[in-house]
Amino acid sequence: MSVFKPSILTLALLSAGVGSFSAYAVEETKKEKEAAAKEVEVIEVRGVRSSIIKALDTKRNADVVGDFIGSGDLGVLPDASIADALGRVSGVTTVRESGQSSQLNIRGMNGDFIQTTLNGREQASTSGRTESSRWMAFDQYPAELITEAAVFKSPKASHIEGGVAATVELKTANPLQAEKDNNFTASYRASFNDAAKDVGADENGHKISFSYQGKFLDETLGLGLGYSRLDQPNNFEGARAGADGQIGYQKDDVNGDGTEETRVRALQYQAGAGTDIRNGYLATLVYQPHDNFKAQLDYFKSEYESEDLRHGVTIGGLGSDTDLFSITDPNIVNGSLIGATIGLTNPNTRNDSSPWFETRSEDQSIQADSDAIGLNIDWQITDNANLKVDIAHSEGKTTRKDRLASLHAYEFGSATGLNENGQSVTGETWQELSGQIMQYMSNGDGTPTLGLNTDLTDTNLMRLSRYEEYPHEYLDDIDSLKVDFKYSLDSGFISSIETGIRYSKRTFDSNRGTFLYGSRDGQFNTVNAQGNWESWCADNLSSSPTLACEPQSVAGFSSIGSVNGAPDHLVVDLNGLADSIFGAGNYQGKQVFSRDWTFIESGKLEEKVFAYYLMANIETEVQGLALTGNFGVRVVKSDVKASGIQNVGTGLGVEMTDDVGVTSTNYDHIKYGPKDTDVLPSLNLNLEMTDQDMLRFAAAKVMGRPPAGQLKGGAGSWVSGVDGDEYNVWSKGSPFIKPFMANQFDLSYEHYFEDNGAVTVALFWKDIDTLVEDAAYGPDDEWVGIEIPEGFVKGDYYTKQNSDKGGYIRGLELALTQTFEQLPGVFSGLGLTASYSYTESEAEISGGNLFGEKMDLPGLSKNVWSTTIFWDIDNFSTHINVRYRDDFVINMAIPGSNTPIKSKEYTTVDMQASYDFENGVTAVLQGNNLTDEANVANYGVDSLLGEYKSFGRQYYLGINYKF
Repeated sequence: MSVFKPSILTLALLSAGVGSFSAYAVEETKKEKEAAAKEVEVIEVRGVRSSIIKALDTKRNADVVGDFIGSGDLGVLPDASIADALGRVSGVTTVRESGQSSQLNIRGMNGDFIQTTLNGREQASTSGRTESSRWMAFDQYPAELITEAAVFKSPKASHIEGGVAATVELKTANPLQAEKDNNFTASYRASFNDAAKDVGADENGHKISFSYQGKFLDETLGLGLGYSRLDQPNNFEGARAGADGQIGYQKDDVNGDGTEETRVRALQYQAGAGTDIRNGYLATLVYQPHDNFKAQLDYFKSEYESEDLRHGVTIGGLGSDTDLFSITDPNIVNGSLIGATIGLTNPNTRNDSSPWFETRSEDQSIQADSDAIGLNIDWQITDNANLKVDIAHSEGKTTRKDRLASLHAYEFGSATGLNENGQSVTGETWQELSGQIMQYMSNGDGTPTLGLNTDLTDTNLMRLSRYEEYPHEYLDDIDSLKVDFKYSLDSGFISSIETGIRYSKRTFDSNRGTFLYGSRDGQFNTVNAQGNWESWCADNLSSSPTLACEPQSVAGFSSIGSVNGAPDHLVVDLNGLADSIFGAGNYQGKQVFSRDWTFIESGKLEEKVFAYYLMANIETEVQGLALTGNFGVRVVKSDVKASGIQNVGTGLGVEMTDDVGVTSTNYDHIKYGPKDTDVLPSLNLNLEMTDQDMLRFAAAKVMGRPPAGQLKGGAGSWVSGVDGDEYNVWSKGSPFIKPFMANQFDLSYEHYFEDNGAVTVALFWKDIDTLVEDAAYGPDDEWVGIEIPEGFVKGDYYTKQNSDKGGYIRGLELALTQTFEQLPGVFSGLGLTASYSYTESEAEISGGNLFGEKMDLPGLSKNVWSTTIFWDIDNFSTHINVRYRDDFVINMAIPGSNTPIKSKEYTTVDMQASYDFENGVTAVLQGNNLTDEANVANYGVDSLLGEYKSFGRQYYLGINYKF
């Protein structure tokens, strides 16, 4: 038996065991304070059950519509990242990268519509892969260092704007609220991935975490320290119907019957092997000399390094004219070419105009580091007046190597021909191997079977044809100041008034570059039918003037690799090969005018935001029923400026020199953008109909800023027209795009069982004002932000704009938590939590090149459900979770942009068991993705491969130690 005060704060701090749910600290009402003053004797409940029950109590006493999870004690939440735990919340799903959860989708909207805060502070993003991005990569947050989390589905005026879908709030521990003067926890998990060995990755890994919380100076000074390290395989194997910018399928008359069949544009088989290493650091210092004053300094750092080395076989150029290659033995089913024999009829083509067969080695490794520091001062000036001041800084930096080496089969010889001066010259010739043939057969959604008549492991044949680097660097930096004041009233309908201001400056910066050598479709140096020497090599950015552009030997820098569905092939050591050919340090990415996108895709976006709010908290009775909640308004003033480079025409810009020494006066610096004011009213009402029944209603206007990449200001141009004076522009975006705005309504009913459990029914409706779409402006349209150089007239301007259509998102959420104490014996420890959500929308985006027709919003799955069955037997605790989501749209990165694809439905199964030895030691066994569920995507044809990628099962075995 144990005695405790059942306040919400206590519930948030006492969660034990290894559960995925716990309480979250929220503000107490007067009724709760009265209840907290009474000591209630209860039976101690431990394990998963304890966490779930406390989470329900927090939900019950919250003043907004939301869901809550947590571990309560630092270092005991078992998931690899906080994303796994959040993915079990009603209406929340995850997007898996490298086999583990990363991005969140909430109520049918992707991470672009979600605001994320840590200890109440907006967080910088490290999710950028091909462009600056706002959505959070939640796998950067070690679950061991996060003690509480909430998903606020309805906002209130004091919340930081940005959560159109929801606001996710993460919290770290306050050491002054720790159980003892000195508290220490440690955990160790050995991990094993059953598929890593198949692709050459290390199948073993580990997780380690330590945390300390101490109280000093008569419990006026608190110190919290935490460290977490994850070291585990990063592996996958699969295939896709695409490579580079050639994605999906097209229609051609393959068999000459007058009817067009669907055929693939490219095929790529890949295996990936590497290691994910994440180090998380946490430090908290709290000074509270008396009850009326507290100062807390928090620091959080995450260093995430994902080694991602890939190899495989790529078939490119199948989207070109069928006159340039042969298709024989076509196998056509329901209008689709599912198999054929394809031959290369011309080995000497330019600009990717004919198919090619290659082996490819890639390095897509990512380094993502984030830092967040903040000082919070909480001063209870009088019994009624409270002032909080918060100063914070958050920054995220992401780099991606994005480099690859392509090997083609070549044949060599010598010939005599005429050069450009008509002189006879004898020299060495090379071209792609003649007579190459491939055979393939589709396997539905699975990996097709590929055969080649070329030995891809022969170093005498296989030479380096193309070396490419496209380094990405994205920075996100936020400085903020927030002041909140609350004044409590002694009586009346309104219990307190809150007001506050927040100023923030956020800067997105991006830097792009490239290093190119050779040709993707194969090099050649030969004598043509007219007897003239003819050569082809697309690029040579090597700094060595003596390095000729010709196929390079990979002998000594290659090994043999395998991938499911394709022949064995050569895998090259990228560092060794590049050092050998170009010299160490001579193949770094460069900004060059010959690839002016390296300038245009670089640049900054600055957002200065000043927001203020006024909110009233409600605490009254209506017909004898307790009514709580709040109403208020938040005003947001935004100043957005994009800066970059624009091609303004020959000789009309300022003098600039690129990284290879070329000077140009074609470009100029630009900086422009709007100032806007948005007014966001909100209302939350919570009616306690009985001791067990709660009815909630919420209404609000919400906003979220577009992805940073869509607000870019850089632009390229070209000249056309009869007189050569039409000035045409393309830009990745425009800072004049308005924020996402939506009016939303929530209605929920919650019934709490007397014997620990609850059932919830929630309805929600979001009416979105506008979305973002591609735009094409002509000579008669207004070009906002783009100036026409003197001497030119308007041509066409391609950019982004707000669409004139929005649409609704609406849905239903059901949640049930049930314990079975009434069952006899050990079965009394059984329980379950289950949730189901249905979401539909009329809001649509363009289907792009793959689908053409309109598609659902990214992140929307119509049907999502999750079920957890848990069983606590004395010191033994176990649970198994099954999660399902319908197919959904996801934005897939392609060179220089992205395109929507359909990710198909999937079901994942996770399990965990633990045993508490009651001496501070708990043994833990955990398994994730137990059914080895693959990621499967649709590239526009339901019956044919889009993308198939499997990751294997992940197992953990270890201990927790606590004293």
